[in-house]
Amino acid sequence: CTVRVMSTSGPAVGRTPKGDRSASRLLEAATTVLARDGLGGATLARIADEADMDKRSVVYYFGSREALLVRVVQTVGERIAQRIEPERDRAGDLVGLVDQNIDALWSAITTAPELARAYFSLLGGGTETGEVKSALLALKDAYLDVAREQIAAIEAAGWPARAPSEATALLLVATLRGLLLEWTESGDSPALDEALEQFKAALVDRFAP
Repeated sequence: CTVRVMSTSGPAVGRTPKGDRSASRLLEAATTVLARDGLGGATLARIADEADMDKRSVVYYFGSREALLVRVVQTVGERIAQRIEPERDRAGDLVGLVDQNIDALWSAITTAPELARAYFSLLGGGTETGEVKSALLALKDAYLDVAREQIAAIEAAGWPARAPSEATALLLVATLRGLLLEWTESGDSPALDEALEQFKAALVDRFAP
């Protein structure tokens, strides 16, 4: 599976190794501030303070606060892309295949709690800027693409979907996003594990035996 998110042009071209390290510090700081203080609290000054740098560095390395926030969104997608294995062994039955695919997705999206919290801060923060909104929509489309690939793999293994594949993909993304929100708020719990298992069972029912 692949996650493709739009890239943003910026002052990264020709950046030195020291510049890369400084930009990474600012990106980590922006993620931390977003996760802790929300979108409204993620000011240039606060991000720069978190990185122990001057706020003019944000503009120098990213062009604007909005471009830095776009980069945070892209990092969420990149982290998932790194964690989902491009080739996975296919289970021999429908239940095993759904279990395998959902576990792969869940593992990928829960590797970095701070990134997840930053993502929800952006998602629920009333982002009015075109750049950030476009990046969030691109990431949603990337999630849907992954879901479509998972569904196509199940169908290719011999279990056609009972419902339209697009509706199943949306259900998969919406449910996992809701469970992820619960996870960022409360962490791992037996109830969350059970909810994930119930979701897998419901997903199995959407494919013909």
